[in-house]
Amino acid sequence: MHGVDRLIRFVGLLSLLLGLTSCGFHLKGYQQAAPDLHGLYVEQGEQRSSLAGVIQRELSVAGVQLVSTAEQANHRLRTTKEQFSRRVIAVDANGKVLEYELRLEAAFMVLGKAGAQRLPVQSLELVRHLTLSEADELGQRNEAALMRIDMRQDMAGQIIRRLQAQLK
Repeated sequence: MHGVDRLIRFVGLLSLLLGLTSCGFHLKGYQQAAPDLHGLYVEQGEQRSSLAGVIQRELSVAGVQLVSTAEQANHRLRTTKEQFSRRVIAVDANGKVLEYELRLEAAFMVLGKAGAQRLPVQSLELVRHLTLSEADELGQRNEAALMRIDMRQDMAGQIIRRLQAQLK
């Protein structure tokens, strides 16, 4: 009887997992490869900490078959701008900063096989707020660095979604 209970649980769990995948459910950050992106070359993708490097990593994880040279590419993705900036939003009575606005501005374009512009330059912008406390200055610097990494990943996701929609 114990074996039957295990089998019923296993079948129930298996049917639940199959149901979730068939309805289109995916974990956050997981993207499926669009067939139109196969053969893409990401310029400066070897620079791992840059926006282009993050885009290349995200596409590889999604199963997109990237090419290693621009000559082999169906399309070339070129990031033309990646700029972080910060602006003070709030200060206390002594002039100490309480809150920053972090901003990431990026622009990209897609070139075709012959180098002709396939998609025009498109600009995107992300804004995040960082609240500071007096107690943990080192932690705040680490949080700002982590926030920049997160913003770069969010920006890469937005660019990939635009590519999927526009290269059909």
